[in-house]
Amino acid sequence: MANPITIDLSGLQAQFGISAKHVDILTEVCLDEVSAVIHMNWETLAKRSLHSTLPEYLTNLKRYNSGKFARQIVLTGMLPVMLESGASAFDIKTFFEKSKKVKYTVPRYNAKGKMISPGGDWYLTVPFRIGTPGTVGQAGFTNQMPPEIYQLMIKRAALSSLSSREVPSPHNIPGSRAAITIPSSGVVINEYVHKHSIYEGLYKKTAAYGKTTQNTYGTFRRAGANSDPNSWWHKGLQALKLAEKAVAMTDVNTIVENEVTNYLEKIL
Repeated sequence: MANPITIDLSGLQAQFGISAKHVDILTEVCLDEVSAVIHMNWETLAKRSLHSTLPEYLTNLKRYNSGKFARQIVLTGMLPVMLESGASAFDIKTFFEKSKKVKYTVPRYNAKGKMISPGGDWYLTVPFRIGTPGTVGQAGFTNQMPPEIYQLMIKRAALSSLSSREVPSPHNIPGSRAAITIPSSGVVINEYVHKHSIYEGLYKKTAAYGKTTQNTYGTFRRAGANSDPNSWWHKGLQALKLAEKAVAMTDVNTIVENEVTNYLEKIL
């Protein structure tokens, strides 16, 4: 995170003969303006740098009045902080397991009443929103479907999912995730080949908005205790350091000078 910024206007009292009360008021004004500009610049940088994670990042970016002569811009939330500060490779399943939406399997029995599986294994259904052609880079979308897939989907009935046989080549070929090496431990996570095409099971959902309707598209994938150990690994996140960049692009001195000039013109 960026280093604290100090604004010291104590010299104005002797230079212009104004009271300590006016210096205090002016200091608060400058702190408000500088923190507001940094916050705005931070948000602007986030909108340029992030896509599907942008809404969560901005929701967790808050500006606070933390007391006399103190302002803070705070980023909270596990994912936003990981995006800001960076993270080495990690197993996403460990976060899925902690979800409030996680469910557990139930015991299974055969026809004779003998238990086949004791149940109790956690699992989570993970939604992926797929954008239409031209939505790449917009917030909230995991991926963008190719035109061939889109032409199939716009003709389908709502909630009718795309079967594996309907996915055209080469989009029916399961993708893969390259092997990941974790430098800090030397651990290597082997390459993982997806079990299915990312477009298998793609469905259309139609909702009415006033006099118009809007279609959205998505898929679901299952993760759980019985998932392949090499699945759902993330290669890691490079630190965005948007806080430092936001401070660097903020001309604090000019902001303070302008606020001081405007204030002095009012009281002198």
